[in-house]
Amino acid sequence: MRIGRIAVQVNLWASLGYGALLLFAPDVFCDLIDAEAINTAWLRTIGAALIGTNVVGSALWLRSPNVDMGKVLFTTAALEGAAMATSLMADEFTAQNIWMIQASVVLAAVVAAGLYPTAHPNMYETT
Repeated sequence: MRIGRIAVQVNLWASLGYGALLLFAPDVFCDLIDAEAINTAWLRTIGAALIGTNVVGSALWLRSPNVDMGKVLFTTAALEGAAMATSLMADEFTAQNIWMIQASVVLAAVVAAGLYPTAHPNMYETT
């Protein structure tokens, strides 16, 4: 369960950082990746979703690990990573500092891989 717990902690803190930045300062995020700050409303929505699902979900899992929340966390991380990777391959990002997007895709893949065990019942001890 150790790798799962570490992955959940990374998921929590990375999502809190990204989520807070996107929710409260989307223009700063655009400056960091050197992209035009046009229609940043969608960034706020993503920030809210990161905090609501990843941060709160990770905190709940850390308090009381269970397979259902593990499935939610793994599925969310995998979908987020796949979506970012697809957009990266389709050249949909306008960022000039594309390395930050690439690093985010790698982080998402690592976190999803680490969360994979949390989505399986055999990871949890039964009493």
